[in-house]
Amino acid sequence: MKTYIKVIIGTILLATSGSCSLDLQESFDFKPELFNEGNPFETITAWEFIQSRITERDASNQFLLKSNTSRLDQSGDNLDFLVAAIKAVGYEDFYNQSLTSNRTYFLLNNNAFTGNNPRDIVRMIRGSQLPDGNANTGRLVNPDTFFDNWTPAQLNQLKAVLRYNIVDGYVDQNTVPTSFVHIFGKTLLPRVNLDASGAPASLSNTIADIAFFRDGDSRQTLRINVSGSTLPATATDGGWNENVRRHNYVFNNGVGHFLNESVRFQPYVFYSNFPLD
Repeated sequence: MKTYIKVIIGTILLATSGSCSLDLQESFDFKPELFNEGNPFETITAWEFIQSRITERDASNQFLLKSNTSRLDQSGDNLDFLVAAIKAVGYEDFYNQSLTSNRTYFLLNNNAFTGNNPRDIVRMIRGSQLPDGNANTGRLVNPDTFFDNWTPAQLNQLKAVLRYNIVDGYVDQNTVPTSFVHIFGKTLLPRVNLDASGAPASLSNTIADIAFFRDGDSRQTLRINVSGSTLPATATDGGWNENVRRHNYVFNNGVGHFLNESVRFQPYVFYSNFPLD
């Protein structure tokens, strides 16, 4: 009997010893999506955040622009051209204001400016894509000087783009609680009155609307100017609707969402001869 007990005890000790010799499992550093990690930018303004999303530059203040980079690549998803555009038209105060936190900023990334889609801002305003050289080798660009030679008409259109992409109101998925319903907001851009021939005649006293939409039950879906709303066809048709790319960057003066393409109410060329300030 004693021998039997000793065998059992020995077996237990051996098993315990063997288990202690196993390597410890490496710890897993879980990094939640933005939805779950709080509001790390709530103490800064939208302008301060935008200026922090700058691609690393060389000694000449240039970085490599490549047309075939991943959308996650910093040269496409950063905000270099947005910073330069805001400075070019003197709109820093729109993004740095401290009077209200009830505002939504659409953050147009570098792809929204430099791509070859008709909605990409450089091609839309100037008629051709910002050249990036060979798709594999790319081209060195300095966004800070890119807008220096734009004409007043082109800069008026650029101002209109920026104004339409700021909403006078705080909009996130919670603002659109029901799926398949269009929720409207007011931008900072006035509409353009048209004459009998459909040509631009004057700036209106009415502000251009923007529409928000959520598909299905996903709380992480937010779409802009989807067909089926009461917005004009110039805002919704021809591929001008857009999905929000990155959501809910909370600042102390509003909330920001990344866009990979521009959106509009009316064609921006309508604003060519109308100073907005």
